[in-house]
Amino acid sequence: MLRQRVLVAVIGLPIGLAAIILGGYFILGLAVVLVLLGLHEYYSLLRPYRPNLLIGYLAGLGVVAGSFFWETRGLLGGLAALMILTFFWSLFGELGAHFVGRMAVTVFGVFWVGVGFAYVLLLRGLGHGMALTILVLACTILSDTFAYFVGRAIGSHRMAPRISPKKSVEGAVGGLVGAVVAALIVKLYSPWLPARDAIILGLVIGIVGQWGDLFESAIKRDFRVKDSGRILPGHGGILDRFDAILFAGFVAYWAAVLLLGDVVTPGTG
Repeated sequence: MLRQRVLVAVIGLPIGLAAIILGGYFILGLAVVLVLLGLHEYYSLLRPYRPNLLIGYLAGLGVVAGSFFWETRGLLGGLAALMILTFFWSLFGELGAHFVGRMAVTVFGVFWVGVGFAYVLLLRGLGHGMALTILVLACTILSDTFAYFVGRAIGSHRMAPRISPKKSVEGAVGGLVGAVVAALIVKLYSPWLPARDAIILGLVIGIVGQWGDLFESAIKRDFRVKDSGRILPGHGGILDRFDAILFAGFVAYWAAVLLLGDVVTPGTG
């Protein structure tokens, strides 16, 4: 299992870093693939609720493409298009039983997966967006790594036993330390980033990333499955691997805007 996880990381991490560094259509293409695969996993889990796949996939692509080409205005436009699509679905589609539940399940997938990855694109589009996106990736990876090893070594107090019995308070604290360490490492190569703000970003990403992990665990627990998919040997599915980033990207974007202000306005780096 550990060998599979390492192998996937060795292959996947350079691809992700290359897309972040190159930016442009490279990161857009990767985001499109991840959104489609993530939505497929989500809708497969919720198949009993009969989500509308066409609307879900179209809207997911819409918010990602909109955020890439028109930034936050495009994201809002994509969400507006989602509302229009669901409205026409209600007018001309087959209502049947549990229509409201089907619509809610469909729309929620777009917000969780589509908007989650869209905010990674928005973050990359900021000034110094490459460094900020690498910071989010580094924080989530080191947070997960520190939490795993600290939890295995000294974890004794269960953090959320009903959701994820193996996660401990000690592991969560270790994860926060890992996120801050990652942020400070990125800061060493980013002289424009104050140490205080790097620490704040690390803490915020570390906390929210673990929330994202617990959130996905709660969904899997509800459907009594171990993994969201099997596309990544040793890791599970796309949602298993990117659950933290789906929350962290959104928070990191707004934290960077609020903390750094003019330093990260588009076109400055």
